[in-house]
Amino acid sequence: MAGDLVLLDDRSVDQAYAEQLADRVATIYESLRGQPGLAPSTRVDRLFTELVELCGDDGGDLSPRAARVLGDERIVSRLAGLHELCAEGEYLMETHWSRRIAAAGRPREVLEQFPYIGNYRELTRLEINLLRCFGVEPGKARRICFLGAGPLPLSALCLHEELGVPVDVVDRSTEAVALGSACVNALIGPGAVRFHRAEAAEFEQVADADVVVLGALAGLEPEAKNAILASLRQRLGPGAVLLVRSAAGLRRLLYPAVGTHELGGWERLGVLHPLNDVINSVIVLRRP
Repeated sequence: MAGDLVLLDDRSVDQAYAEQLADRVATIYESLRGQPGLAPSTRVDRLFTELVELCGDDGGDLSPRAARVLGDERIVSRLAGLHELCAEGEYLMETHWSRRIAAAGRPREVLEQFPYIGNYRELTRLEINLLRCFGVEPGKARRICFLGAGPLPLSALCLHEELGVPVDVVDRSTEAVALGSACVNALIGPGAVRFHRAEAAEFEQVADADVVVLGALAGLEPEAKNAILASLRQRLGPGAVLLVRSAAGLRRLLYPAVGTHELGGWERLGVLHPLNDVINSVIVLRRP
């Protein structure tokens, strides 16, 4: 745990802490790689929980401590693999909970047992308020589109429940679309949230949306993210708004960050780096 790190030498506190943190993250990475699988289990859950707590120790933009950790060779050599492990672990966790909710006699009660439901709701409200700060009223959108929702599309569900606007959910995985649809239908019934199996860069109906949210794991590699952003610049109508979920500080260990060099051609309205338990940063873009 973050509080268990002990300073061992007389160098600067930040430097020593950063080196120990990098060492612990590398150890967690190797432990996760050594597991027979990343589906929820006591051991896997403990490792991911510790990793999230370590990353939450620095929620701002790239602080000196975060820069030291992210620049440490032990992290540089493992970062892409760490993102892949986190993505796989998140997918399997969401699969587990999506099936539980869809099969439950009282799906709402099971939803409230999901350990991160509060984070989803808080992030959704932050995004809605951020849009309003820039004069965009998402409650008046014709449709909202969420790209890369995974098998447990709680962000899309929260957007619909907060705003009452129809939401299109897009994922490249046939399994994720089937699980997500069953889960949401169990919670609110069919119709208001529609599901589509498609690549995020190829979904033509995104042109009907006034607000689009690009999930943090949609386009895990920079080249794939760039392809999605380039496609959206072509497909969205003038004035349409895109929320890109990213990561800052030590939270870049969990999700890849979207850099400014990837945002050419967009009108950049703002960025939010939460300092609470919400992990994702949010970049607000407008189609010029």
